[in-house]
Amino acid sequence: MRQRFGIAQAMLGSPKLVIVDEPTAGLDPEERVRFHNLLADIASDVVVILSTHIVSDVADLCSNFAVINKGRVLLTGEPGTFVAEIANRVWRKVVTKAEADALKAQVRVVSTRLQAGATVIRAYGQDAPGPGFEVAEADLEDVYFCTIAGYLAAPMAKAA
Repeated sequence: MRQRFGIAQAMLGSPKLVIVDEPTAGLDPEERVRFHNLLADIASDVVVILSTHIVSDVADLCSNFAVINKGRVLLTGEPGTFVAEIANRVWRKVVTKAEADALKAQVRVVSTRLQAGATVIRAYGQDAPGPGFEVAEADLEDVYFCTIAGYLAAPMAKAA
């Protein structure tokens, strides 16, 4: 309710720009969907700048995005363009923790996470980084991690 109230306050006076910071943090899934719909509705008439660490919010709501690390803008553009750019270049493998630590020294690791008690490593490369890796469906989180790691670099969008 506080987020919705804040948006209602922000809309007083018919602004041309609304900036929201971590607007869905702490919301349950049903309320997140409602809030996404509210932001999407507002964005049809107003420029909305969304600052968040929740990559799925960016994927769901943003037609343009920027990756910022340590105060530097590393990447800007359309999310789908960059996801398509790394398609068939993200690889996944279920490994033990010891294998994950060893692989980090050998391959371009994108991310490592526990899923249902198993360690899943995602790596970036033109070809499979080793035996047992399978191509993974790339997503915006992979774009983020590849950019931060320096595996993905693109020219900055030029201002019109």
